[in-house]
Formats: sequence, C-alpha cells, structure tokens
Amino acid sequence: MDQEFFLLGLVALGGGLVLALIGFAYLLLRLREAQQRLRDKEGQHQGILDRLQENEYRLRTIIESEPECVKLQAADGTVLEINPAGLRLVDAERPEDIVGRKIYSVVAQEYKEIYRENMRRVFEGEAVVYEFKSITLKGRTAWMETHAVPLRDARGAVYALLGITRDITEHKWAEEQGRRHQTELARVARLSTMGEMATGLAHELNQPLSAIANFARGCIRRLRNGDVTPADLIEPLEEVCEQAERAGEIMRHVRDFVRKSEPRMTAVDINQVVRSVAKFTELEARQHEAVVTLQLAPEQPRVWADSIMVEQVISNLVRNAMEAMDEARSPRREVVIRSVQQDNDVVEVEVIDTGPGIDGALIDQVFDQFFTTKPEGVGMGLSISRSIVESHGGSIRAESRAGGGATFRFTLQRIPTLLRRDERRYSLHH
Repeated sequence: MDQEFFLLGLVALGGGLVLALIGFAYLLLRLREAQQRLRDKEGQHQGILDRLQENEYRLRTIIESEPECVKLQAADGTVLEINPAGLRLVDAERPEDIVGRKIYSVVAQEYKEIYRENMRRVFEGEAVVYEFKSITLKGRTAWMETHAVPLRDARGAVYALLGITRDITEHKWAEEQGRRHQTELARVARLSTMGEMATGLAHELNQPLSAIANFARGCIRRLRNGDVTPADLIEPLEEVCEQAERAGEIMRHVRDFVRKSEPRMTAVDINQVVRSVAKFTELEARQHEAVVTLQLAPEQPRVWADSIMVEQVISNLVRNAMEAMDEARSPRREVVIRSVQQDNDVVEVEVIDTGPGIDGALIDQVFDQFFTTKPEGVGMGLSISRSIVESHGGSIRAESRAGGGATFRFTLQRIPTLLRRDERRYSLHH
C-alpha cells in the first residue's frame, strides 16, 4: 500500500515537473517573441532615425548651398539658424557671430520698429515680404528684402520664423538713379519750356518794370517842381512797391519752376496749383488767342505731392492743348482746367480743350517716350507727365471728346479729412 502511494507521488511529481517545463518553455518562447518584436521595433526605430538623419542632412545641404540667406528666428528676434550665404550677407566670419544674437543688431535704427512689426505679423500666422536697411557687422550699409513665413509645431503653434533674405542694394541704387534721371529729365523739360517762353517772360517783366520807372519819374518830377506834399507821394510809391512785388513774384515763380532739387512731398492745395499754372501761362494763352477757364472744386482738396512737379504736369497739358488748337487753327480756342474731388479718396484734374482731338489709332501711344505729332516736338512732355503722376501714386489717361477736342485726366491721392484737421504737420503750398 505504501509502495502504491510512493509510486503515485512520483507520478504526480513527474507530471508537475513536466507541466513546469512546459510552462517554462512557453514563457521562454514568449520572451523570445517579445525580444524579437523589440529588436524589430528597434530596427524600425533606427530606420526612422536613419531616414530622419538622411532627410535632415539633405535639407541642411540644400539650405547651406542656397545662394540666398536662409535663417530661423525666435519671437524675440534671436537668430536660431543661418546658412553660409546669410553669414556672408551680414559680414559674419563664424556662425557664433550672429547665431544666438538678436537680429536687430544688423538692422538700421530707423527700420527696427518696421522689422518688429513684420515679425509680429509672422508669429500671428501671416506670410510677409518686407524691405529694410541693414548695417552689417562690419558697418557696411545695405538694403535687404525678406520673405518670411511662420514655422508651426505638431499642435499648430508658431515656434519660429523662416526667412529668406536677399541683398537688393543694387536694385535700390538703380531705382534711385532712375528717379534722379527722371527728375533731371523733368528739369530739362522745364528749362526747355522756359526757353520757349523767354520772350513772353521778358514782356511780362517789362510791364511792372516800366510801371516802376514811370511812377518813380513822376515822383521825381513833382518833387523838382516843388508842388507836392509827402501825402501826395504815398499813392504812387505804393504803386511802385506793388509793381516791384509783382516783378519779384514772377522771378520767384520762374526760379522755382526751373530749380534743380529732389522731389519735396508736401500737403498741396490742388486748386492753388491750378491757379498758379493759369497765371503762369496767361501770356502764352494770349499769344495763341486762347482762353483758360477754371472750374475748381469748392472743397479746396489737398493732396500729398510735390507742387512744382504737379504744376509741370498741368502746364504741359495746357501748353499741348494750346499748341494743338493753334496748329489746327481751331475757330474756338478754350482750355478748361477742372478739379474734382472723387468719393474714393482721390482728386482728379482734367484739362479739356476745343482742338481737333486725338486720333483713335494713336491715343494709346501719346504717353510713350519720343512719340509726337508735332513737326518740331521731341515727345517727352506727356511721357514725363505720366512718370510724375505715377510716382505720386496716381494715373493719367487721354480721350477724345464726342463734340470735338481732347480731355486729359490725372488723379492724385487726397489727404484724408482727419489728417487735414492738423495741418501744422504739413508744409502747405501757397
């Protein structure tokens, strides 16, 4: 009986061992499967890391070989990354010269607020393009243009600014040279105009000078005769002063018209400019047997402009109208200068004549350089006028009128009413 229990115990023990071995084998198999999965995941992870490193290497190679500056900036302006082209752009010899520093160290003082404002817009999610003046690490002055976009993280939050910057100094220089060349062309045109009007100006000045001489001789004669009191001389002497001031005004106007200077943008009363042109061309109008009529807006609209340049545009259009009517021997010769204040914050000036009008086939060419229908014309007056108007942010066009004659219209930006309330901020044309 005891032997049977012993045998049963051995059997039970053997069965337990077998079960234990089976369990251990199962656990070992699962452990190996888990280890294999872990190795597979590690392999996948390493593959992902390798691909990321490969992509990063490829991207960094592209950025470093990019001929224009590529940089990353933080919200406070700190430069996080910059490529070799960017280092050369700011005259940095090593990345440490600019990376980790604020970008404002290479931005000109007068453009720092503009730069900050554009950075703020980028970190609010906008893509912007802006220009600024730069003072490089070696003190060189240059003009830059930056295309900036926001970089976002997985949650969509903007964490950096990506900027591509290029040097536009040569372009700016060319623009400035173009503006100076255009200003010089305009001055030459004014000198040419003055040359053509020299005879008329001499006649115009002769009138006040002759009046001064006559009044002065009259005073001297009466003094010599001894039949005059001081009170009797007040009126003729006042006339002398008035005529002298008239002559001085004519000379000042001529000097301003032909002066060589950079454009000076001020708040201009367009009606006053029109009146000045009408007075200046009065003698020429009489020579062409023409009448100049003004139809001015009652609001006295003011525009942001260079008064002498706008005066040149109007005088060019008026003189063209007079010459066209004279050449066509128009029986009725009238030039109407009209100022109109539009609803869209622009002021329109019209010069209307009663001449032959403009051939429909030529109307699109009248503002081209060197295009002219006059035998002795050079074709620069209307071209210069268009350049001046466009440089003021306006536009100019020509059209023939149904009843005969031509109309030239150009627009200028009106100064808003709110700004006009404090005109001490502006130098007004008088």
